[in-house]
Amino acid sequence: MRQVIKESSDPERVVASRDGPEIVGVAVSLPVTLTLPGPAATPAAGVVGVAVLPTHRRQGRLRSMMRYQLDDLCRRGEAIATLTSSEAGIYQRFGYGPATCASWYTIDSRTIRVEPPGLPGAPALSGTSGRVRFVDRAEAAQLFPQLLAAYQPTRAGEVSRLEAGWLDVLGHESGEEQRRRFFALHENGGRPDGYVAYRVLVEPGERRQRVVHLDELCALSADAYLSLWSLLVDLDLVDRIETAQRPVDEPIRWALSDYRRMRPRATAEHTFVRLVDVAAALSARRYDDDGALVLSVSDPFCSWNSGTYRLRSSGGDVEVEGPQSGAGKGPEAADLELDVSVLASIYLGGLRPGSLAAVGLIREHTAGALVTCDRMFRGAEPPYCTTSF
Repeated sequence: MRQVIKESSDPERVVASRDGPEIVGVAVSLPVTLTLPGPAATPAAGVVGVAVLPTHRRQGRLRSMMRYQLDDLCRRGEAIATLTSSEAGIYQRFGYGPATCASWYTIDSRTIRVEPPGLPGAPALSGTSGRVRFVDRAEAAQLFPQLLAAYQPTRAGEVSRLEAGWLDVLGHESGEEQRRRFFALHENGGRPDGYVAYRVLVEPGERRQRVVHLDELCALSADAYLSLWSLLVDLDLVDRIETAQRPVDEPIRWALSDYRRMRPRATAEHTFVRLVDVAAALSARRYDDDGALVLSVSDPFCSWNSGTYRLRSSGGDVEVEGPQSGAGKGPEAADLELDVSVLASIYLGGLRPGSLAAVGLIREHTAGALVTCDRMFRGAEPPYCTTSF
């Protein structure tokens, strides 16, 4: 937590709740870059380190800090905030909606290999021009952040990583910490285009199974992606691979010689998004299809957002009008009616409007509007965030 606050360039972004001289709660916002559908990178606020002492809960302190923080972000002109949450329901009352999901996988690697079928005439995996080599922590610390920074603008949902976040991937520099950590780099034509960080663990007990824990894999090319996964799957004397968070649409499953050996242990929401300025946020992203919608947005916590918005997308150009309120501008005059947290959930393309409408979270007033919304907001692939924060 101290490191997170230290990395904040603006001490005014630290919100503290006090009981007399004692600090009993804190919330920090840091400037980050968020990749939107398009893809389009935009400045955003990364909310981190939110906590209230157990002795001071149920006193409205979290609500007060969120109130101050969102007002502050609005004054700063930051249209979007994002965070991760230890529990699902904490932040939705403040207008945050689950926006990206992640899966955690187990792979029985004893009898499988990476064996993509490919297309006629396509080069086999073994015939690629790239190579994989192991690197030490120092070289990994130098090159891995550059590769991740090059990858992040390519996928909606990605958030730029704080320096402190690399400890989860690289570990501390101590020899004991590094003993079970391995780092490998993929190069093509002498240029790095992917990396993997993993640990080899031995489970206690009679069987003492050897498990590879995949901490992170990042690839800028299909060659790098397949080669790095092949490295993991081909490791000798390994019973299984267990991954940290990975995309819900992880492609490697379909390149395994037996794809049923890979199964998700869990799938859950990962990052939450808050539209601090709905009009600015709707204008910032690109849409996957041309169309026009009138949205009635309710925002009890940030009332400046409540109202009706006209959204038009045509040939890559986006026009947003609103919020408008008053006679003839109510929910019944809109195509769709929804809460700001629900709009945040569909904003990156992660949740389908039709699914949310099926449980009453979106109300359709104009026939066909849900289909139009789905066409406009969906992406080529589910949004995903590599980083935890």
